[in-house]
Amino acid sequence: MMITSTLIIIILPEKSYAEKILAKEYFLKAAFLYNFSRLVDWPEKKYQSASAPFNLCLMGNDPFGKALRSIRNKKVQGHPLIIRRFINLEEISECEILFISQSEKKKLTKLLNSAQKNSVLTVSEITGFAQQGGHIRFYLSHEKKLKLEINPNSIANSGLKISSRILTLATLVSSSVSSEETVKP
Repeated sequence: MMITSTLIIIILPEKSYAEKILAKEYFLKAAFLYNFSRLVDWPEKKYQSASAPFNLCLMGNDPFGKALRSIRNKKVQGHPLIIRRFINLEEISECEILFISQSEKKKLTKLLNSAQKNSVLTVSEITGFAQQGGHIRFYLSHEKKLKLEINPNSIANSGLKISSRILTLATLVSSSVSSEETVKP
């Protein structure tokens, strides 16, 4: 009796070029988020204690995957950086930076209102985000370069101060709605 063994090798395809580019894009965005934490000033009352964490929060679907690992265990102005995923509306006040995913577009007004009242820097990829009262929007240019749109008035209305080092990298925009319309009492 003869036993024949067949070795089946499954070769998983290497990541596609598009997947590699997308991964690099989110590593770059993670680095920007960390640098925003160093180049934006929050009101002193934002921190409950000297050892309180600096919360970088993600609202909605997480497009970063493993990219945020590159910035975990860092310190921000003496505070340990904590990455919080899938937060809800009630937790926004605990964040210093809030990345709002495309999946949250329908809730954008509520999210921006809560963030502004709580001095939370808002960042997103949603088209028109900065014009709608958000703070910083990531987008890709026609040349596939990562660019920023920043709404400095909206940032100031949130009680935050942003470094000119960031502003020089960005296209500055203003809100298409007044601050009274953006944040309703």
